[in-house]
Amino acid sequence: MNRLEERYRRVLRLLPASYRQAWEEDMVATFLHSEMPEDAEDAEFAVDHGRPSWPEVASVVALAVRLRLGGDGAPLRYLVWGETVRRLALVGLLVQAVAALVGIGAWLWSPSVTNPIPADVQTLLGLVWVAAYLCLVTGRRRAARWLAVTALAQASVFFGVDLVAVEGAYGLSGTVGLLLEALPVVALVAFHRQAPPVKARPWLVALLAGVGLLTVAMSVTYVSVPALVDWPGVDCAAVFVAAVVYLSVPRLGWRSAAVSWSTTLASLALVALVQRVVTLLDYLRLAARTAELDIMIAIAAGQTVAVLAISVPLAMLAVKAVRALPPVAAR
Repeated sequence: MNRLEERYRRVLRLLPASYRQAWEEDMVATFLHSEMPEDAEDAEFAVDHGRPSWPEVASVVALAVRLRLGGDGAPLRYLVWGETVRRLALVGLLVQAVAALVGIGAWLWSPSVTNPIPADVQTLLGLVWVAAYLCLVTGRRRAARWLAVTALAQASVFFGVDLVAVEGAYGLSGTVGLLLEALPVVALVAFHRQAPPVKARPWLVALLAGVGLLTVAMSVTYVSVPALVDWPGVDCAAVFVAAVVYLSVPRLGWRSAAVSWSTTLASLALVALVQRVVTLLDYLRLAARTAELDIMIAIAAGQTVAVLAISVPLAMLAVKAVRALPPVAAR
């Protein structure tokens, strides 16, 4: 084995072992044939000093991701991970779409008076998240990717502007929040050609239900405790309720039909927990202490404990379910 072949085989280790066992020799032969110069002297130099090109490495990475986030016809273990990541993308875009629609409703009801033009533009651009979600659930995957990237880009710009305006205050929680917004956008890679189509009706119903529930919840809390509710708290409440329903109704269809729901909910609980802990730390470090803030910190601490408590059985169930999956057999 020459050094060039050794380097190609090293790159191919990114692929699942079962796939590599079946196709490694063919792939190495194809790579070497395509890259070997016709001139004997150049070929001798390439054997010792040649390396896989960046496009070749990128193609192997993309193949490795697609195989591990399996779709139709993939081994069950890879199919479960693929479904998990696809549901994380759907739930993430659903959350952004619900927040955008409720935000527009609130803006129409009570337009901003302190900083009207930037606030109006930011609110209206939230519709890009809605468009990305609707494209994804209706099968327009390429459009969904472009719209989601556009929405994330505009969110990054507004985050930077806000960060400068407040001189970096709450920068940690803002940065983590932006990274969490990026997660569903990155997770869209799981919607590759072999990914099964999304069942549109349940996700469209979820959008309407989410808008209705969040509108009612925000209306009630705005009247009763306007300063004690923040977005991480809403996320914690939603994840906690979903997890309790999932764990307490064993015969529910989504639990018996798909292992990936346990891994999806465990992942969402981790995301909510990280967001809650980081914002709580910012409250403790930066905010001027008042009696109202002390109550909010206590509520946030309670939410942290609740999500952590529900995360343990979820994680145990997810690990147990994944371990029970059959190993991936060689082709």
